Amino acid sequence: MKVLIGLPAYNEAAGIIHLFNSIASYREVSRYNIQVLLVDDGSSDNTAKIVSTYAQDHGYVTLVRHHGNKGLGEAVKTILRYALENLKDDDVLVTMDADNTHSPLLIESMIETLNSRDLDLVVASRFTSGGYEIGLKVLRKLFSRGARYFFKLFFRIRNLNDYSSGYRAYRVRIIRKAQERWKELITTNGFDCMAEIAAKFSRMGVKAGEVPLILHYQQKEGASKMQVSKTIRGYFALLAKVR
Repeated sequence: MKVLIGLPAYNEAAGIIHLFNSIASYREVSRYNIQVLLVDDGSSDNTAKIVSTYAQDHGYVTLVRHHGNKGLGEAVKTILRYALENLKDDDVLVTMDADNTHSPLLIESMIETLNSRDLDLVVASRFTSGGYEIGLKVLRKLFSRGARYFFKLFFRIRNLNDYSSGYRAYRVRIIRKAQERWKELITTNGFDCMAEIAAKFSRMGVKAGEVPLILHYQQKEGASKMQVSKTIRGYFALLAKVR
């Protein structure tokens, strides 16, 4: 079974080597065939150069570049497209943030949960037992909790609490099934793209689970790129998009 780690990245030069080193350490102890795809979404810093150099020395790393900053949604769409073209239905796609706030060591338990319970999706969650956040501002905490209750009300998925987390393990077959049903699984370019995927999954009866995530936001290099007001508008727009 192959496991592809998909990393959408925009101006992550400051911390990307730290993340790659963590992934390399994880690969040494993992029982799976771990590959890495980084999509550089038109970074204006040295992200692409750093990743290109790293990929030359580490054959399991692939770099795809966008010409210009197209937004997180487009970067995730590129990752999904690559997974569908290069992985089999029983393989696993893991998406995670490229800002060094997610520990790759959690992937092993995510895949174990996916396999042992025959699930379609496993989310690394701040809102399950054992999960919490370090270094996140109060406004962002309120936003993430508001999003949780919004999605549980309108787009409920059994056993899922953290709808906005980008740290996920997908069985590739569920992505393929979703693409066939929705044609465009992602229609937004913003940070609400991950919630859009979950919202559409909620209409498909997906089998989901969670593992606890300790979000180390204090390790993030640079300012957040998420615009809270724009993301909230995107969430409400899903009420019309997803029926």
